Formats: sequence, structure tokens, C-alpha cells
Amino acid sequence: MVAWAGLGRAEAVDGETAEEQRVEAEIAAIEEQPRLDHDPAGMIVRARRLADRAERIDRPDLRHRTRMIEADMLSRQGDLPAAGRILHDVHAWAVAHRHPHLLTLSHWHLSGLFAQLGDATTAVEHAVRAMEILPTMTPAASTRLRMRCTLALADTYGDTGDYAAARERYAEAERMAVATAEINVRFLILNNLAYTEFQAGENAAASEAADRLLALVGRHDLVLDDSTRDTVGKIWLSAGRHAEAIALLQPSEKEYSNQYEEANSVASCLVTLAEAYRMAGELDQAETALRRCRRLCAERGLAAVEVEAQRVGAELLAAAGRFGEAFTAHKAFHAAAMRLHSAQRDARTRVLQVMYETEEALRAGERARQLAMRDPLTGLYNRRFVDAELPLLLHRAAETGTALSVAVLDLDYFKRINDTCSHEAGDRVLRQIADLLTARAQTLSGSFGARLGGEEFLFVMPGVDGPGAVAEMSGLCQTIRRHDWRPVTGHLPVTTSIGVSSSADGHGSAADLLREADMLLYRSKADGRDRITSADDRATASGPQAIR
Repeated sequence: MVAWAGLGRAEAVDGETAEEQRVEAEIAAIEEQPRLDHDPAGMIVRARRLADRAERIDRPDLRHRTRMIEADMLSRQGDLPAAGRILHDVHAWAVAHRHPHLLTLSHWHLSGLFAQLGDATTAVEHAVRAMEILPTMTPAASTRLRMRCTLALADTYGDTGDYAAARERYAEAERMAVATAEINVRFLILNNLAYTEFQAGENAAASEAADRLLALVGRHDLVLDDSTRDTVGKIWLSAGRHAEAIALLQPSEKEYSNQYEEANSVASCLVTLAEAYRMAGELDQAETALRRCRRLCAERGLAAVEVEAQRVGAELLAAAGRFGEAFTAHKAFHAAAMRLHSAQRDARTRVLQVMYETEEALRAGERARQLAMRDPLTGLYNRRFVDAELPLLLHRAAETGTALSVAVLDLDYFKRINDTCSHEAGDRVLRQIADLLTARAQTLSGSFGARLGGEEFLFVMPGVDGPGAVAEMSGLCQTIRRHDWRPVTGHLPVTTSIGVSSSADGHGSAADLLREADMLLYRSKADGRDRITSADDRATASGPQAIR
């Protein structure tokens, strides 16, 4: 990478006109300011005016910097396709003209965009590239830009589960913030570190980061915003500090009035408050907080938080002893979660199609289609893939005269893990189950695992008949029971009930095959759990101490 000098402007900075210096200074001032301090609509107008001024003085590099400001504000407004199109164009220009400053900024912005789209792998790639280019900038990058790039890399490492690398980068960013007395940046770093430790299930480290964050707030009289309040509240709940969490979260019961405030953070804070009240046994207050949250979600179109509110609502009904209503609400939550995941993947596809042209669009579209077939939590195939692939496999088995078997698995007493340990622990169990299914698939040619929803999984075995499938699933049952779950669930065991169905039993469609496997699964549940039931109506307990 060489320093940029390719727009017919070989003059040194001292040779810039007064107007160039004014435009560049105004752009730099906006870039250095925290993005949440800006009114998005007003900043878009201001950025476009600055772009016009940069165009008049023949400075395309400055014009592209203003376009990235506009893209950042568009993403805050939810217009990710427009933001992506701008960032793609700016990045292409920076690559063509070998402009280190613009390359660093475009990689940084693209990392944030892809993180927002849920593509953590691509977000990491852009964050890494931004860090690599930083040293080539002339003049040298500002400390704030270096901190922002380092923080972005830490966040993306955390999103991909590389928590050790995330901690290292958070520490690096915090050292810079301490050295330069950047209190607000240090506040953001500690907030993100605390949340990442919470995601990692490291409750002690999360609490330590939260305590340092609150100490910083106290020393410098900072404002504890709703996003940070939510982070600390979640950490305290996981530590059993219900009353303290309620006291911290209660101010978020205020009415939402500022149109530029982060509505998503306010709503998420109310969900956490409702959970805190439920855990403390204050069910009426929990219901009040949840109603406020869902009203805000409806007003602002906060689909992701609304789904989380549905989950908490189902748990609240169960806590009140209204089990029939809780069961109905829990089913509605799972259906809404699947719809949300589908909508998010469709939105990601639309953004990628807008961002890329021709050949790139085809590659991006294929990647988006692959993402649409995957469960975001476990990485396994999802129900959409099963619905498309299973009929083809069944038809192929009929043509070749071979068998095809399926197994539907449901984890036993999974709600107890969520309630006793935490939903983060539950998610870790689901991811580990996915890893065990993937490992089993690697030993059986053509087989694959899928997550159907919640704690229910599917394992498809082409070329395997009923008895062979029962043998395979017996091994899986034992593997799951014997796995060391103690670091995740403590004393609680993890087992699974399974129903096995085979095409050899005369099933004419994929729906029939799945329906029978599902029916047999529930027979396994009724017969004592931790066992397999096959189509020949023989239930087999896979261990001497099946869960009762």
C-alpha cells in the first residue's frame, strides 16, 4: 500500500486553499464526534451540502468522506440497502486510487454494516483490513480513529465467539483511551467488554467489567444510557442480583419521547426489567413493564425486541400458573422467532443485491441463499432447507431402491436449563448439541443435522434403514448424556428423546415421514425420556437412569 497522491493534487497540505481546509476541518469534526450525538436526518442534509462543496473544489476524496457520513446516518435510520450501496461505491473508489485514509474508513464502516446484517465473518474481515491499513495513513491516523478500529475488531471477534482475541483488543483500546483521557470512549469500551463477557458466559468477568464501568460513571458524572443500563441489568440478573437490577432498570419505565433516542435500547431495557420483576416474584410489575415494551415495539417496528418480549411473556404466564396460556404463548414465540429469522435473511439478501453488481451480485446472492438456509444460532440447516431438500432425497431413495431414515430429537426438560442456569447457558447447550450432530454427520455419508426450532432437531440419514438409524441414534443418545455439561449446566443433566422413521415403512412423502418421527418422539417422551422410539413400536431406553 502506498500513500495516495493520484487526483492531480501533488501539493502539500500547506498548498490547500482556505475553502479546502474549511471543508476538511468540518468533515473531520463530524467524523471525530460519536455517531449517536447526531440527528440522522439533519446530518444527512449537512453531509450532502458538504459533498457539494467538496465537488466544487474538485476534492473527490473529501466528497467520499461526506458520503460515508451519510451512509452511517442512513444505517441508523434503518435504510441498510442505501447505506450499503454508498459504502460499496466509496470503497471501490478508495481501492482504485490506493487511498489509505478512505480505505481505513470504508473498511471500518463496512465492518459495522455487516455486523448489523448479522454477517459476523465478513464484519471481522473488514475490521482486520482497517487495522492493517491504519499504519500506512499519511498524515498518521488520529488516536480516536485507531481506538474505533480496535474497538470494532474487538466487537466482531466477540460476535464470532473468539472471546480471547476480543479481550485482547478491548484491553488495547482501553489502554489508548486511558492514555488520552478519552472518558466517553472508555465508557463505550467497558460497556462492550461487559456485554461480550456476558455473551461468553463468564459471569465473574462480566460483573468485574460492569463494576469498572459504573465506577467510571460515578467518577466522571456520566449519563448511564439505556443500552448500558440494559447490559449491566442482564449481568446482575445472571448473578442473581434481582433487586439491584430492578433498581437500576426502573428509570427506563419512562415514556419514550426523544425521536433520536435509541428506541431499540429502551425496549430491550424494558424486557430485561420485566425479567427482573418475574425473577423477584413481582408479576404485576413485570406485566406492566412488558406492556410498555410491546407498545413501544408496535410504535417503532422493533421486530427483534418484540420477539424477545413474547418469550418473556410466555415465561411470565407460566410463573403465574397459567400453563395453558403459557404453552400457547410459547408456541407463538417460536413461530415469531422463525418469521423474524426469515425476514432478517431476506433483508440481508436485499442489501447484498443492492451493494453488488453483475458477477459480484451472483456471488453475494449465492452466499445470501446459503445464509437463508442456516439457523443463525447453531449454524445447522433450518426448516426451510429441510422442506426443500428432504423431498428430493426421498425421491432419490425411491428411484434407487435405497432406504432413507430421519430422526426428530427434542432435548429433555430444556426449559429447566433456561430457568435455572440462564438463556445464555441454554444457547450454549444448543450450540454444543449442533456440534455433536455435525460430528455424527461426518461419520455417516450424506447425512446432515438441522434445527427445526427451539430445542428440536432433525437428523437425516440417506441410505440407512430403520434398525441402522436406531443404532446411530442410540450412539448419539449416549454421546449427549455422557458429554461433560457441568461447565454449562452445573448439576443439571442434558439428555434427548428421539423418534425414528424410515422410508422403508411405506411413507410416500416427506411430510408423512416427519409426522411419524414426531409422533414417535412424543411416545419416547411419554415412556420416560432419554430414549428412542422407532416405527416398529419398540421403545428403547438408552441408559439405566433415563430422566423421570
